[in-house]
Order: sequence, then structure tokens, then C-alpha cells
Amino acid sequence: MSNAKIPRQIARLIGVIEDLTEAYDTIKDLRGLPEAFQESSKCLRLVEQTLRTAKSPAKSVDTADDVEVLGARLDCSEEKADKLLEIFQKISRKSTEEFVPSVYRSTAVKLGKHRAETLMVGILEDLEMLAAHHLFRVVMQNQVEPLNKARQKLVDVNPSLLDLDKEGQPGTANQFGDGNRMFANFGGSQKNIEGGNYESGGGVMNIGMIPSKEATK
Repeated sequence: MSNAKIPRQIARLIGVIEDLTEAYDTIKDLRGLPEAFQESSKCLRLVEQTLRTAKSPAKSVDTADDVEVLGARLDCSEEKADKLLEIFQKISRKSTEEFVPSVYRSTAVKLGKHRAETLMVGILEDLEMLAAHHLFRVVMQNQVEPLNKARQKLVDVNPSLLDLDKEGQPGTANQFGDGNRMFANFGGSQKNIEGGNYESGGGVMNIGMIPSKEATK
């Protein structure tokens, strides 16, 4: 007896991809839209076609192990698609005629520092693994090469955000030392709430022993 979970997951993911296609249509004409967005959008049709091809063999998934493995992979893919959809929708709501990088950056950081293109690369990887599964391999063999080529093209595209991994590091405040004195790094200077400022050109400053108040009297 087949398990209906995998077909339901595939149908749900197709729905998200359809929403992604509609959302991209609302931002595709924005001035300054990164090339990576355009390349990611080109993959949407391929992703939808691949998922529709997977609907038939998905009906044959019946063992608990297969349901667990495939279900986990589809969950990961849907999570990435949902994040990409939120990026597209947020940019659409906050932009008029021109792409606003700050909106994209803040949304990407909130979603776990994911670029649009890396989310799409992840979706393509998930589908490649789906196509390699023994229950899908025969039916989906024609999808493998297009998925691989699309993924490689996205890997080589110029990043839509630079230094995303460093986002949020400047401006971090840490409390340490005697008497609960606070020293915070605000992206280039070291500020001491007791009154002294210590400049650090590189944004990082190493402080040795801090004298006690008694020792300075």
C-alpha cells in the first residue's frame, strides 16, 4: 500500500514554486535587480517540471525508510523555497521602480544569511538527490542533466550580496572585567563606558589586563 505523504509534499512544494513564479513577476523589472535573481528565476520552470515528473513515482513510495528519507529531503527543499518566496515578496512590497539592496540584505540576514541564489542552488541539489533515488531514477533520468547544469550556472553567478557572512558582527557588545565595566566593539572603535575611547583601525582590539580602580588611584 502506498503512502500519501510524499505525493502531498510534492504537491505542496509545487504550490510554493508557483507562488515564487508569481512573486518574481512583480520584481523582475526593478532597476538594479541582481543577475543572481534573474538566473534563479530561470530555474523555476525546471523545478516545477521536475516536481511534476516526480508525482507519478511518488505514488509508489511505501516503506517507512523511503518515506522518512524522501520526506526529510522535500521538507528541506520546501523550507528553502519558503525563504526565497519571503525574499521576493518583501522586495516587492518595499520597492517601487528600483531594487533596494538594504531590504534584501535585512531579509536575508533574518532568514539565516541566505542569498537568493544559494537557496535556489539548495533546491536544485535536493531535486538531484530525489532523482537519484531508486524509486525515481528511471522516470526522472532526463531531469538530472538539466538540474546539474542549472545548479552549476548558479554557483558561478556573481553573488547577489557581498560579505553576507560578516553581517551583524560589528556592533556587538560584551560585558566583562572588574566591576561589570562594559567594553563594546562598534565597528572600528573600542568604547569604554567609564570614559575612555580606544581606536582600532581594523575593527578588532585586544585588551590585556585591565587595572583595578584601586590600582589607578
